[in-house]
Amino acid sequence: MKNVISKSFEIQDYMLDDTVINGFWMNLIDREKLTTELVYSPAESTSFNSEETKRLVTEITGKCDYFKSQVPENINCEVVFKDFEDMKYSANTGELQFDSKELYEIRVVYRFCVGYHI
Repeated sequence: MKNVISKSFEIQDYMLDDTVINGFWMNLIDREKLTTELVYSPAESTSFNSEETKRLVTEITGKCDYFKSQVPENINCEVVFKDFEDMKYSANTGELQFDSKELYEIRVVYRFCVGYHI
């Protein structure tokens, strides 16, 4: 079993409907940790209302689940929602419980880390 990250995703893999990406940073911390920071902004308005925010959080967690399904079993994926006090979601752990709110942008960090299994 390999213990390194050898696959990454392209910017279009992170795209969500009705949004534009206003920030995209990838940081390969080492061979075992990769972070991708994104800033999603509304495509046609000045802010996301609370319903749109809830939908986008659900779509973002779905992306995390998808990414996990595309990498080797020993690589974990989680997403951190910066605008929700660093609320974390780990791939395939179920639905998040949070209070949705109006936001001008949604800032997230996807983290990919090699998990060692002994």
